[in-house]
Amino acid sequence: MDHQQTLNRLAGVFDRRMFFIVGLTRPGTAWLQHAIDGHPQACCRGEGHFTDSLLPLMGRAFVDYNRAMQDIRSSMSAAQITDSQLGRTAGFSNADVSFMMATAIALSLAKQGGDGATRAIGEKTPEHALAIDDLAAVLPEAVFVHVIRDGRDEAVSVYDYNLTAGNEAFMRKNPGIGDFVQTFGRNWARAVGSARSFGRSHPDRYLEIRSEDLLSEPATDLGRLCRFLDLNDGDDVIAHCADAGRRAQITDGGIGQWRDRFDDSAQTAFMRSAGELLKLLDYET
Repeated sequence: MDHQQTLNRLAGVFDRRMFFIVGLTRPGTAWLQHAIDGHPQACCRGEGHFTDSLLPLMGRAFVDYNRAMQDIRSSMSAAQITDSQLGRTAGFSNADVSFMMATAIALSLAKQGGDGATRAIGEKTPEHALAIDDLAAVLPEAVFVHVIRDGRDEAVSVYDYNLTAGNEAFMRKNPGIGDFVQTFGRNWARAVGSARSFGRSHPDRYLEIRSEDLLSEPATDLGRLCRFLDLNDGDDVIAHCADAGRRAQITDGGIGQWRDRFDDSAQTAFMRSAGELLKLLDYET
């Protein structure tokens, strides 16, 4: 295995603008992922699930390893083997672990390929919205694109997705959409609030886009995104990106679908858990 070649590929990833598309709306984030992947200067794939899978698993592995090394040191010390004989190479610091996490993510992104024209490389996982701070700490040069959708519409989409997928455990727990919306509303409010909090603290690393705007008038936000990523924002390029997003659009009930699915109790339940955020975002309540 040619590790030097791999290191060169990793350097190419870190030299590019690294970005992540996040937000608890799978249709909206998927639309934007495919749209920007259609840009001749960008690559973007999904779903790496770095914050909710890779990073926690790596973190636990290194904690376990360090603990095992400490146990070995204790045993050897009890056997009167001095610390100088043990050496100090075993075990990893927090900085070491952060570096290896960043390397693992870069290895994943490097698989997208790209050529000399590629200036930005990205990944889309909606759930990253819940842990942007963790991802930002591991990759301090990365930027984040947060896609927001009316949480009630997204609740319907998530509910229908689980029904279509035949998720029996989900259906037992949520026999009707009214049983689901309050829990989802809390999760949606937490994710949106967490991402926006990061944006307030790091305005130069954060861009917010409405899913509804992508479906109605995408050119404005696609232009904003291209400028945010230092990409060509010419009209022809923007039109091409918009077409790529439309071709990949997930079949969905669309804007305002919650009105046909929520009864009064479901609307009350959602407003109880996320009503203040809906108002803050100027969604109709």
